[in-house]
Amino acid sequence: MLKDSIKFILKNSIIFALVSLGFSIIGALFPESEFTFVIGNPLVVSGVTYEHVLGHVFWGAVIGLGTLSIRYIILGGSFAIFLDADHLLQFLDIELVSRMSHSIPFAVIVSVVFFVILRGKDIRICAVAFGAVLSHIAFDIFLADVAFNSDTKFPLFSPFTFETVSFQGLDWLGIQIIGVTIVAVASYFYKRKEIGLKNNLTKT
Repeated sequence: MLKDSIKFILKNSIIFALVSLGFSIIGALFPESEFTFVIGNPLVVSGVTYEHVLGHVFWGAVIGLGTLSIRYIILGGSFAIFLDADHLLQFLDIELVSRMSHSIPFAVIVSVVFFVILRGKDIRICAVAFGAVLSHIAFDIFLADVAFNSDTKFPLFSPFTFETVSFQGLDWLGIQIIGVTIVAVASYFYKRKEIGLKNNLTKT
């Protein structure tokens, strides 16, 4: 059982990271854009710290709480930190649009990818994937406000537009609540459908 759960978490986390990386590559296709530049070594410019990593994992795990399942809670934390797979591209010193995957279109795309791969059998993973993107954004806002007393910006609708949207203060709380709600509602309908199928089998 434990082995299956570990395999489940690793497999889906790798898929999420690859989709994030693949989506972020789009940011290298617009060299003439004013939003495209060489971001730099992530270990130098991105401020990676233990607090940063653990914060994203914790915020993502909170998103997973909506499923009331340990492995989905862990998956939420894993997805939230693996959203930053886009930082790997920074090691190549190529011109990119920063934070491409920190966007609503990416959240939709990664959810659809899981829906297709799983053939619609588990909408909880789709919802956790969507919610994890929101939780990642929420923690970035929280960290910017608490640590630097400043706002933070995301290309929230990339790749349709690279214009950034600014967030600050308690904006993180609303975004986090939306993420938890999406996961909780999806989990409710999943379990309701599961109970319905079991009842039908019992009747037959």
